[in-house]
Amino acid sequence: MRYSTSFLAVLAASPLLVSARPVKSRAASANDALVFQFANVLEQLETEFYAQGIKKFSESDFSNAGFSSASIVTQSLTTIQGDEAAHTTFIQQALKDNGAEPLKCSFNFDSVLTDVATMAATARVVEYLGVSAYLGGATLIDDPIFLDAAASILTVEARHQTLLNLLSGTGSAIPQAFDVPFTPQEVLSLAVGFITGDCNTGITPTKTLKITNKGTPSAGTLLTFEGDGVQSTGQFCNMMIGGMPFSINLPIEKCIVPPGVNGPVSIWITSDDNPLANNVIDRDTIKQVAGPAIAFIDAQPETLGQLVRGGSGTNTGGTTTTTTTITPDEAASIIAGANASKPTDSSSNNKSSGSSDSSSSGSSSSSSGSSSGGDNKPSDGSNGAASQPLPKDFTGKSPDGNTNVLGLSQVPRPAASATGSAAAPSSSS
Repeated sequence: MRYSTSFLAVLAASPLLVSARPVKSRAASANDALVFQFANVLEQLETEFYAQGIKKFSESDFSNAGFSSASIVTQSLTTIQGDEAAHTTFIQQALKDNGAEPLKCSFNFDSVLTDVATMAATARVVEYLGVSAYLGGATLIDDPIFLDAAASILTVEARHQTLLNLLSGTGSAIPQAFDVPFTPQEVLSLAVGFITGDCNTGITPTKTLKITNKGTPSAGTLLTFEGDGVQSTGQFCNMMIGGMPFSINLPIEKCIVPPGVNGPVSIWITSDDNPLANNVIDRDTIKQVAGPAIAFIDAQPETLGQLVRGGSGTNTGGTTTTTTTITPDEAASIIAGANASKPTDSSSNNKSSGSSDSSSSGSSSSSSGSSSGGDNKPSDGSNGAASQPLPKDFTGKSPDGNTNVLGLSQVPRPAASATGSAAAPSSSS
């Protein structure tokens, strides 16, 4: 069995006690060194992005951005930042152990750390970029041990992406069954705007493409762009969605997001109307003018995400359903009270106000009590509700539609107290 020296180095740095005979370092192939050097830069970018964001924003900033719990966000971002730092350490050690000197780069994120909302949106792009980078880079790796190491990082980047989709409050956790691979040149075109100083990877990035629409795009949005060489007519936009063999190719002046799209869309501008292939081997690079750019089309928000970030204006007004265990008398009171007529004179109101909970939620309707399983109805909204027996086999909605009885189940009666009394059996509804 072969062991990578970089793997042993990471284990040795961990809390585990590892004892193994040193493995002689070997020179990495040019392809392997290129991919890992490029991954090194990307992991440094991710690590520094999260570190700066966590340092800049307080818990009150996250609360003001609509997150229901600031600690959920800060804990999640701190965990992600720790993963990215571990990836950086691992990759840099692998480069050293195999004859290459890792690059050390500097970054400036001022443009995307203006507020929490912008940081959160950028984090989704950064993690999607990480997934696409490792996916596309896999085709270039020669050594299967390096490939295995890169794949183990890829899966973690995908978990980060899922978490950030939920933290957006508008996205689907797993919007598509497949992801889109990028070449190293395409990845760097999205990262180069944050890199400062000397950080020469030996890779020439594709031309950067920027989506200029204000607000969040959705189905029916006409996308507009800017970038070096990008024109308003005579070119074509290519929208790539996970799982599609080719891009959706449209004239640039008619680049409208089609219906049915949900999740990340990668967009290139090309000089002809031939769709781009959804793999890095066959994708035409000659006709590319600029790109990719990434847009998130959040057509199917998930409830979990809205619970985490429900105060950001993403609340859709959906109904919240809860299940509560109550006694048979309480269930009878709710159902009968909802079916009772609302008192019309002040004396009735005064009489019923302190008599039972059912009177305070009485329905203005005094029509059928069929859903209660009987014909008898109380004459007012007071104690009569509690006096109505509840059929043991009753299920269904109460007349006011607010309570859905799932069924009744008896639980063992507790032992009698010292005074000889016993609690009533509970039922679940």
